[in-house]
Amino acid sequence: MSVDARPMLELWFGNFFEPFFSDVEAVREGLADTADLGFTTVNLDSKPWEDFFARYRGEPASAYVAMQELIMSESALRGMDYTCLALYFCGDNLYPNIRDVPPVRGEDAIGVDGESLGTYKYWSARARQTMVDHVRGLLGLYGRGMRRSADGRPVVQTMFDPMAKPSFDEEGRRHYLSWLRRHYADDIGALNRRYGLDARSFEDLGPRDYWLRPEELSSAGCARPTAADFSGETPDLFRWLDNQEYLAELTVEYFAAMERCWSSGDTRVFSEPVLQQWGYFFNPPGRGVWQTGQRALDVYRIARHVDSAMVIAAPLDAEDRPDAYVLSVETSIARCANEGRDFTGGLYLGRHVNEDIYAVVAPGEAIATEVAGGARRMHSYGYSGLDDGGVLWRMGRDFKQSVRDGNLWAQRVIPLIDAPRDKEVALVFPAEMSLYEPLEVDEGGRHRMDLLGWYRQLTDLGWQVDILHKDQIAAGALSGYRHLVIPTNSMYRFDRDETLERAVREFAEAGGTVLHGPHDALADGAFGIGGRDVPFDCIDWEEQGVIPHGWSTVAYDSTDEALAVYHGSRAAALARTQVGRGAVYSFGFEYGYAYSRRTMPAVPPRYGKSDVHPVVLFDRTPVGAILGSPASAPLPPSKGVEVARFGRHVVIVNHRSTMVDLSAVPAEERIEMVPSVPGWLPGHSATYLRLGAGVGG
Repeated sequence: MSVDARPMLELWFGNFFEPFFSDVEAVREGLADTADLGFTTVNLDSKPWEDFFARYRGEPASAYVAMQELIMSESALRGMDYTCLALYFCGDNLYPNIRDVPPVRGEDAIGVDGESLGTYKYWSARARQTMVDHVRGLLGLYGRGMRRSADGRPVVQTMFDPMAKPSFDEEGRRHYLSWLRRHYADDIGALNRRYGLDARSFEDLGPRDYWLRPEELSSAGCARPTAADFSGETPDLFRWLDNQEYLAELTVEYFAAMERCWSSGDTRVFSEPVLQQWGYFFNPPGRGVWQTGQRALDVYRIARHVDSAMVIAAPLDAEDRPDAYVLSVETSIARCANEGRDFTGGLYLGRHVNEDIYAVVAPGEAIATEVAGGARRMHSYGYSGLDDGGVLWRMGRDFKQSVRDGNLWAQRVIPLIDAPRDKEVALVFPAEMSLYEPLEVDEGGRHRMDLLGWYRQLTDLGWQVDILHKDQIAAGALSGYRHLVIPTNSMYRFDRDETLERAVREFAEAGGTVLHGPHDALADGAFGIGGRDVPFDCIDWEEQGVIPHGWSTVAYDSTDEALAVYHGSRAAALARTQVGRGAVYSFGFEYGYAYSRRTMPAVPPRYGKSDVHPVVLFDRTPVGAILGSPASAPLPPSKGVEVARFGRHVVIVNHRSTMVDLSAVPAEERIEMVPSVPGWLPGHSATYLRLGAGVGG
């Protein structure tokens, strides 16, 4: 039960598909491969199936459980320990098609038809007790060989993909109606006006009155509002907003309650749930059931009740394109949600069901990107996830070599980084958009791409970027940051926060810089800056022509200075407003989306031979002109080169296909992921630098 001093590099090893279900030699070869790839830890899929409970009672191991026990012993022979994926959002989604043993849930949520939804009733004491019993059983039989945290607790994935559901039995109905009564301050009239009803009391409400098309609920699925519901603010929209808020609060309450179970007695563990398997902010387009927008999941609020909150991400953006910066964003979210604690980066490795993402992003590059994001441990999915493409064992030699390069480099680099990542620029996480907006309502993924583009632009300029939740900002987290960016949040108008708006205004008044785009309700609430729609027109800025490559064009009338104007009307397209000792910069188009989107516009015909281009092609961009680059940057900023600074420790990840010259950087130590020409960093690779005294942060 000793603590392994190596950084945990964990790989999910599924044994419910052949050959790893029954072929012992295949399992041994797979574990040898896993160790050779540089992983330190095997993650076992040990959900609460009946055959595990039988094993706890002393009965013979089923074929599945027996193979897991073999994996545990064979892992130890190869210098690896293991962890268990102990609990899953619905108990199990493999029975009866893949696993022939049902899960133990204690108490199920009940659908509107009176049948089980096939998932836990998350607030049920009986359901929670089965979870505790299962973890206790795993610890009792297998705890000695489990991975340990620094203080000696076994590391357990105490939930995977949490997804709470309502229940329409009488107790479940009372549970929701009690919440609804509190939410509306016992004012049935207020609810009637939003829902288009004429109910006399909350008790009069039936399931179809208070839940959005409840007949469409399943363990993972649900009805979702349409774009017309959002634009028309229909009764179905308000049902959805309330449903999502209830489920989000229920999920946080679940983790708060289970925190007590995992922190004492014989189930005292290092609680590390996987909160989302397919990316938190960037979900795979076209995969509706996997999206955060129907899972009512706020990782920032859940993270307060666990030892480490983890999400598994893939380098795939909202336009369905491979992009390593997606991992940067997801890792920034995880870093900030964990608020200074060591956290585990989660990474999908395999042939993604949407696209061969690693034909563009190198696996080693992906690993390095999460190390650059501050991850102190790594979890990768998966070795044999045949149903969703997590099939590392089937990937080719070049793929595996890149994984090996990344893992061995991470093992050397992570222990050297003994300082937190530098704080310079904050982005406001669009929490309301993440909670309320289904992917299909976000046309072309453009709302999420706006945040990605802001992040890329700032990173291209050399800034260190954190993504902060509104709760953190309201509590004073902006102290220590120089700049604040407000990306698109299409849902903020449905849940405005005066405390957040006051904190943003005070940040500017104290000397901070704030940047935002058009029709931003947070900027309007904090500063009274609105703007008006104007016809599409190119923008004159610093003797250059800018094609406003967003989805709207807005002019600002009441500002202190117009930094750019529309070509025809001369109305302000980029405006500066003095606020106390700071300033607010208002962009008339969605700057982040313009910087990151798939397509690039040609010169509109009416501009003839004019020299007009989208901002992404400029060497000096409007944001670069406003913010410049940090003086502490160890090398000149360059597009596609991500530089993460942890005091004197620097991780540089080259997301480009071309090499980067690092010969002028005064480093006392260099650790390259792959050998290269001295002083040069190859494309899609990374290096660690320890700067000389007096250089860097």
